[in-house]
Amino acid sequence: MKKLITSLFIFCFLATGIVSNASAEADELFKTPIIKQSDQWKIEIKKAKETAKTTNNKFERYYVVITNIGKDLDSVEFNTYRNEPNTETKYGLSINDLQYEKFNQGQVFEFPNFPISSKSRELQFEISWHEKPHSKEVQGRKYKETFTFTPIK
Repeated sequence: MKKLITSLFIFCFLATGIVSNASAEADELFKTPIIKQSDQWKIEIKKAKETAKTTNNKFERYYVVITNIGKDLDSVEFNTYRNEPNTETKYGLSINDLQYEKFNQGQVFEFPNFPISSKSRELQFEISWHEKPHSKEVQGRKYKETFTFTPIK
């Protein structure tokens, strides 16, 4: 009888752990890892390390890595946006958008603890840059790429 009770207890304990892990993964906004890339850029969204706790499930935290996989560039700027339900307006996610005078091939930028609203249905990374100038007096042509991620829900 003791073996039966012990076995049932262990089974219930394991089943509870499996169900809670499955529901926690099902609650994720993005199924990670996600990778999008172009000839110039690669963006990876990974699950964040538990450095900051989320409150009331209003935000989910991710680890975002942006890598220059193309040419060396000048005046690179990263902007991030999310949307909210019932509006077309996109909300900027950083107060000071990041800008680099030079951003070389292979260089990486990381957001180790990137919060995203649980209500958001779209996450957008906008990267703009200038190609290398042909002379010191003339700035190179400006380019922009936008990467859009949508949740699994």
